[in-house]
Amino acid sequence: MKRLQLLLLLSLACFLLMPNNAAYAKGTQVLVPDTVRDTRSKYTAKYVSGIGHTCTAILISSTAAVTAKHCGGTKPITPAGTIYPGASGPDTPFGYMNIRYYFPHPTQDIAVIKGILRDQSKAYQYYIRPFSTKVTGYTNEQLEGFKDSEIYSYGYPYRDGVFKQYRSDGKITSYSKYLPLLSTDMPAYKGQSGSGVFIKNGNFLGIIVSATNEDEANVLPFTEDIANWINEKAS
Repeated sequence: MKRLQLLLLLSLACFLLMPNNAAYAKGTQVLVPDTVRDTRSKYTAKYVSGIGHTCTAILISSTAAVTAKHCGGTKPITPAGTIYPGASGPDTPFGYMNIRYYFPHPTQDIAVIKGILRDQSKAYQYYIRPFSTKVTGYTNEQLEGFKDSEIYSYGYPYRDGVFKQYRSDGKITSYSKYLPLLSTDMPAYKGQSGSGVFIKNGNFLGIIVSATNEDEANVLPFTEDIANWINEKAS
């Protein structure tokens, strides 16, 4: 009997000592230990917006990125804050780019942010070499087909009083074409809005725009219309 009581007490202690996020989202979230060595890190930036919010932005070229509209506001503004690619806590190994142009989508929770060469620090110009990518849009049938696919994301959850870069992993659990929205079991917290979401084979699917009550990421997918809008504004 005493042995059973001891086992029950140990089980209760283990439960109470579990981190808060372990009790909710089924996916995983780990700190990126070195954003310089991780080749994906420098394309994800901490974004301090023009209205003072801190979120995440994902670079789609050396002068443009996408983020969540609720981070930067519903109206075009200039200047519109600063991005710090590969930042983690106070460290900004790849410098910064000031945001000169802010383009919010008219209906969806997404925005394109842009700077020009003179908005970039010397470190940014050195490490973020000129590049550009065209965002691919997906049909409803393709997005439905991504259900159960494994995904990952880099972003800036506000944890322990600081914004550091974390990698989150999980899978897609459902797709709603009416919103549109991909539901996932990937962990998401304050600060991760705007984080790029990728299938593990490399497909760039969309960005995190919100989280459920269980701290699981909701993803705005790149429909064909949204992708066309992004490519137009980023050019």
